[in-house]
Amino acid sequence: MRQKKLVIGLLVMLAVLVSGFTYAYWAAGIAADSDTGVEQITIGTGETVTSTVGIGSAVIGSGTLVPTGFAVGGDVTSVTLTWTVAWASTGLDASGLSSTLSVVLDSVENPSSADVSALFNVSLNNAGSYTIISDGATVTVIATITMNEPASQAVYNTVAGLAIDFTFTFTVAAV
Repeated sequence: MRQKKLVIGLLVMLAVLVSGFTYAYWAAGIAADSDTGVEQITIGTGETVTSTVGIGSAVIGSGTLVPTGFAVGGDVTSVTLTWTVAWASTGLDASGLSSTLSVVLDSVENPSSADVSALFNVSLNNAGSYTIISDGATVTVIATITMNEPASQAVYNTVAGLAIDFTFTFTVAAV
């Protein structure tokens, strides 16, 4: 009798464990209304798209981003990111509408999620405001990132050798 209860208890624990893994497996396959990338972004009707770009070796190459006047070897003093943005009417018979695409920098964080935005300057072509046509031509958004000289060694240590995440939000104004 005691062994039977032990077997039933183990089976219940196994069922709970397996159901937890099943949830994690399916949850990993669910996509939200956001794109992460640096090339093509499509905004559907009524959606905001957030793009997080990690500035690291994949973007810069073998060098590092440094303040103006401090570049040596393969270092760079600016990084340019380019997005091609399209506005899709997503089948709502809204082709040809004109609106405003706004692009804003939401955050600049190091891997520990600390705000390091004071160390960087980000400039967007057209000051981050563009005219866009639904189902029309794409709009090119260009962001240029430069680094300020850190005020102290402690401030420098918050970014030194780390991949920094720049998060931008792309929004088409309601028509």
